[in-house]
Amino acid sequence: MAAKKSFGKKKSLPTDVALQITSMADIFMILLVFLLKNYAVSMTNIAPTAHMTLPEVEKAQGQVKESLKVEIAADTVLVDQKLAVRLNRFQFDANEMGDNGVSPSVLKILKDQRTLMPEPNLDSALVVMADQKTPYSTLKRVVASAAQAGFVDLQLVVVSNE
Repeated sequence: MAAKKSFGKKKSLPTDVALQITSMADIFMILLVFLLKNYAVSMTNIAPTAHMTLPEVEKAQGQVKESLKVEIAADTVLVDQKLAVRLNRFQFDANEMGDNGVSPSVLKILKDQRTLMPEPNLDSALVVMADQKTPYSTLKRVVASAAQAGFVDLQLVVVSNE
């Protein structure tokens, strides 16, 4: 069989060819939003109060998540920059000796903050910044109060020597 050749008039191509970039622009916009969202989530602003010295370690593990912050200084415990309880040289007053080793004032403000979160059952992360001179008993009381309030994902902030 012989191939047919057409010697007739060729079809003319349309003179104005338009490039369809709507789909490409949509893809780039989705990628841009995805990358910006991931970048914003990975950045965390940790700024301790003026007279706080964070403990130092040789090598820190992981990154700090953006979540509710608790600061333990020599004279105060702050939850999200709000005063939870006053301390006297890192020590709780006698009226702050609750049962099960919790502080009633810290527990109350943590429960209040927990109810303000959009999904209280899912977002249970807490960042604890304590001065390096904080005694274990004070840190334990704050952490026990956080656990009683429903926070299970606790991170202690330290300064890395790297």
